[in-house]
Amino acid sequence: MGHVLVGFALALVACKKSETVVDKDGVAPAKLPAPKKIDGPSVSPVVTNSVTFVAPKDSAWWGEMNFACYRAVMSLSGTKTPGEAFEKLSPNVVPAMTAMGLDLGRDLAAIGGYDCGGSPCMYVAANLAHPEKMSEMLKILSPGSPPKDLGKGHFSLETAGVNGPRTIHVRLLPIQWGEVPDDRWSQEAGKANYVVFIGGIDGKNADLDPVVTLADAATGLAKVKDTEAVLADTRGRCIIGAVGPRDFLPGFKIEKARFAIGAPETAEADPMMKMMNSKRSMDVQVDLALSPAPTSTDVDGWISMGKMYIGNMADGVRSQFAGQGGLMDVYFDMLTVIGTKAFRHDIKGNAVRFSWRTDRVPQADLTDLERRLEAAVGPGGLAP
Repeated sequence: MGHVLVGFALALVACKKSETVVDKDGVAPAKLPAPKKIDGPSVSPVVTNSVTFVAPKDSAWWGEMNFACYRAVMSLSGTKTPGEAFEKLSPNVVPAMTAMGLDLGRDLAAIGGYDCGGSPCMYVAANLAHPEKMSEMLKILSPGSPPKDLGKGHFSLETAGVNGPRTIHVRLLPIQWGEVPDDRWSQEAGKANYVVFIGGIDGKNADLDPVVTLADAATGLAKVKDTEAVLADTRGRCIIGAVGPRDFLPGFKIEKARFAIGAPETAEADPMMKMMNSKRSMDVQVDLALSPAPTSTDVDGWISMGKMYIGNMADGVRSQFAGQGGLMDVYFDMLTVIGTKAFRHDIKGNAVRFSWRTDRVPQADLTDLERRLEAAVGPGGLAP
């Protein structure tokens, strides 16, 4: 959670820079055209106030990240493009993406994963201009193991794994769109035309048709609504996820867990984000249903351990940014304020809620930060 909070705090600042400059030409996305009916298997995103591309019907864990949030984070990280981190994974990534006409920074809409019967299934929602070139892209990514084209957008390739050889399965499913919310992030998501499913990455699943893992429309909508309900405002949702029964801390088990991060657009109600001329607020929620029901003493102990762990983690992250000027110091001190003034926890029966909301930080606690921020960037330096 420490790395998430660091990155998300930076992302909120980045929103002021990218609120209207979002595509390769620096132009906000136009209203999407009416969707076309797709014959055959497809993926129908779950649309609430935000877009969720995949909702598995029965999964031990599941999570999805809106790539617009990632773009916002990367705009402040010193990278050349939002896709640079992925490009560094292998020298074959750039030529493979070039062969397919795919820009990782511009064309990705979401990244997610879920449990497929004890094996992870990963997926990427993207705008693929040339889906017919998937085999060519896979061939470049894995030159020692040419992919097999199994037909109907299904490919497999043999690769080395930690536990020996494994068979990776890649399946392309077109997206069947309905209505898409008219906010900027949803309209960006609405450009995606395929979900690429990747299975067998742990060597356990020989093959699994993703269609059989997806929830029907009613079940998917109910699952997404239940999970995102932890947020006060579900617009501008960045991350959503759920976890099923599993061990937690000694003596406790999780019956159900929900988590979400949101960045809803705000007016004047968030002094911290207003200080940075960001149009968004920050809302991080983690909701746990535990067995047995914890006491306040239990939870206070967990919070103390968590603060110590996150503090050590933050110190390590901060050292990586050492020497980059006063602005980064301000950002990390902002994180400390978020971790203290923005934090709340609540216990109701066996349910525990941990939350961080920047609109809880009072103006009085921002005076010194605002002064240092202005000193670092100059008066009006953070103006849109």
